[in-house]
Amino acid sequence: MKKVAFLDRDGALIYEPQDTFQVDSVDQLKILPGVVENLQRLQRLGYQLVMVTNQDGLGTSSNPQKNFEAVQNKLFELLQQHGIKLDQVFVCPHFPQDNCLCRKPKTGLVAGSLEEEPIDHDASLMVGDRETDRQFAKNIGVRFLKMETNGHFPNVV
Repeated sequence: MKKVAFLDRDGALIYEPQDTFQVDSVDQLKILPGVVENLQRLQRLGYQLVMVTNQDGLGTSSNPQKNFEAVQNKLFELLQQHGIKLDQVFVCPHFPQDNCLCRKPKTGLVAGSLEEEPIDHDASLMVGDRETDRQFAKNIGVRFLKMETNGHFPNVV
């Protein structure tokens, strides 16, 4: 079975502005301290890296798809420069009030993937900065590593 490190994005991998709570441009993109070193370490230890992120209203005027994609592509480019590759990326585009099945802490985004290829629940983990991330980890049966929003990415192993 595979070992997976599930990763939140905003506030955990990259800086999240505390006024808008979303990164709207490449100019705002800032990888948080400890991210590169710890993702490299996880990969060396055989973990698959899986981003799971809620992006309120993605594709609407308040969160245009082109802005999100520009930031996301630049993030992937920066990570790849350090030999880091995300194996899967799951994005919930809904607002909390939409009550969708894919928004963390619900597991709809990853349910199909987890059914297709079971994971090693004892070795796998979720890194995030919010209560929804903790609850998501509990819902999929992996341990949770809490970090402060925009803080230092935790030393994972």
